[in-house]
Amino acid sequence: MASNKHALIRYRVIDKCLRQVDMAWNWKSLAEACSKELEKVVGHHITLSERTIKSDLSNMRHDEALGYFAPIEYDRKEKSYYYSRRDYSITEAPLNKSDSTELRGAISLLRQFTGFAHLNGIENVIKKLELLAYESATESKKIVHLAQPNVIPGQIWLDELYNAIKEEKALSMSYKGFGKKATNYIISPYMLKEYENRWYLYAWLHSKDQLRTYGLERITELKPSLQDYIPNETFDPENYFSDVIGITKDQKNKPIKITFKVYGNTTNYIRTKPLHPSQIEVQEEKDASTFTIKVVSNYELESTILSYGESIEILTPKALRQKISRRIEKMKMIY
Repeated sequence: MASNKHALIRYRVIDKCLRQVDMAWNWKSLAEACSKELEKVVGHHITLSERTIKSDLSNMRHDEALGYFAPIEYDRKEKSYYYSRRDYSITEAPLNKSDSTELRGAISLLRQFTGFAHLNGIENVIKKLELLAYESATESKKIVHLAQPNVIPGQIWLDELYNAIKEEKALSMSYKGFGKKATNYIISPYMLKEYENRWYLYAWLHSKDQLRTYGLERITELKPSLQDYIPNETFDPENYFSDVIGITKDQKNKPIKITFKVYGNTTNYIRTKPLHPSQIEVQEEKDASTFTIKVVSNYELESTILSYGESIEILTPKALRQKISRRIEKMKMIY
């Protein structure tokens, strides 16, 4: 294990000790506490010197990279170290300027890459990261598992596309649609979005003078273009995704009110995980409930409805009900 990771463990142990105000902590008792914790991690005893512990205390006080600036004092009478502020902990230390900048950048990245529109989405991600970080620092037993594949198709283009969006650079893209030959396009990339373990690019297609959506796994080549970048003046992700499920949207279509009935215990799932933020429960019955949502009709909406099988029935509009019925008939033909 790297020595810097050893140091982080020691800082955490020292912090825990100094918050125990009913005990006196000299360098020897701190060294012993740190050794015990390190032994749990590495599997053998490590002897820590006075120099190491005093260096740790100094780093916790003054190291700008750590950003703790811990209020550690030394009581000459008791010959022990203590926090001059009883409410202090390195786990609750304020972020330094560098940390704050990095965190804002990370949150901005998460917003763009995952399509989170509200803070509670970001908080959910941060909570997952906290759980995993705590697990890796304390236990070898697997407690938290995130349903995330090791490799998402097309992610090799992420860095290049992200930089092009950030720097507002037009790109020449070779794109091979399913069942089609590869075609070259000049695009001005605007945004990356992940949906159902696939990455998508929203970009302005120069030849058609319109916004298009591209699956990253179908990109075969990206190169800088000599054409000027067309700035984004109309595409607002907050508004664009506010009335749609998934990633595809025909901007000519307007949101429609969809009424659907949910049967049995699935009602509870739909209540706790709405199909869309616009969802409203309009009628509750003994073994079923009726809901409405207002969204633009697309393929992802149909797929979401079909994924619930016999537990969801579309009531209105009639055109969507008929479309779902036709897809069910086709399903019956192959089963």
